[in-house]
Amino acid sequence: MSAPRFDVAVVGGGMVGAVLAVALSRADFSVALVEAERPAPFDDASDYDLRLSAIAPGPRRVLDNLGLWAHVEARRCCAFTGMKVWDAGGGPELFLEHTAVGLPELGHIVENALVVDAAWRALDRVELFCPARMAGLSRDADCARLALDDGRELTAALVVGAEGANSPVRAAAGIPTTGWGYGQRCTVGAVTPARHHRHIAWQRFTETGPVAFLPLADGRCSLAWHADDALAAELAELDHDAFCARLTEASGGVLGEIERMDSRAAFPLKLLHAERYCDHRVALAGDAAHVLHPMAGQGVNLGLLDVAELVAALEAGRAAGRDAGDTRYLRRYQRARMAENLMMMGATDALKRVYGSPNPLVRRLREMAVGVASNLAPIRQLMIHHAVGLSGDGPRLLR
Repeated sequence: MSAPRFDVAVVGGGMVGAVLAVALSRADFSVALVEAERPAPFDDASDYDLRLSAIAPGPRRVLDNLGLWAHVEARRCCAFTGMKVWDAGGGPELFLEHTAVGLPELGHIVENALVVDAAWRALDRVELFCPARMAGLSRDADCARLALDDGRELTAALVVGAEGANSPVRAAAGIPTTGWGYGQRCTVGAVTPARHHRHIAWQRFTETGPVAFLPLADGRCSLAWHADDALAAELAELDHDAFCARLTEASGGVLGEIERMDSRAAFPLKLLHAERYCDHRVALAGDAAHVLHPMAGQGVNLGLLDVAELVAALEAGRAAGRDAGDTRYLRRYQRARMAENLMMMGATDALKRVYGSPNPLVRRLREMAVGVASNLAPIRQLMIHHAVGLSGDGPRLLR
């Protein structure tokens, strides 16, 4: 029996991979989705998932245009209208608010699992290979062939690796990466502060890393505490009350005493970038192509922008009579995304290093920069426009 043939085979059914599969199927491409484990249905009665994202208005349009956002919004998400950033060592504060650019909000805090749930419910035009993992990848002039660990095979004009930072597709295609670890871990979980978050995202920079509170719909906050490995290990050993006390101190008591901390976890922080986003009959999207420091909360936003640009490039190729794996149009996708992703990665890496520097001159320069931004509305507006993904025209899924 011959292997089934598709326009695109997407490997990885997480946020980016599943949304990409939906987008391609809605654009009338034949799509296969390979995923090792079917996600559990989202349970509204469960506590908040430890993995959350701050989805900006621009990338949110991708979900909206695919009919996925209505499902997310009807379940559990929280809009934030402002963002406050300040240095524990003193100096000016930076406050960005939605009214500066005429938006109803700056973004939404959403559980990753809820976006995945919405996308998987919309895979009616996608052929699922699940549970299955990629066991091998071979390519010839006109197609790529995927061998799966359950013995099945499939062929496609294009294989997209969207299975995360340790992408098997990227490795099989021989695409090198550049990157490094930060020697830090991010502790996450839901916390109950004494005072309401007021729909503001709070971020305080300390000598050991930033402490961020992201607003949740039930009045709690999602914690993201970036700390050097030694401190993170120390925090992991603290009991509940001791951890809450340390967190109250580290946050400067901005929301009062931290009264409760529910389940918590920590994960290592790193930067990784693929040297190219496409190869013969292969493309990369999301964390398979780029992983950045989560300080600016842009990871999933960049992945959704990848989806919009990749779909646009494949549509342009089809209109020109080319198949989905045509190199010219894959390079168009790479050109559209690589520069912007590198700019965002460079900015977040620089921000991490500037705020992590004990050098008095660096500290003085960052205080001056924040002071200028705080006092000049046009600079704040430019920062907000870029952060929310509304910095210019984009492909169909972003309009």
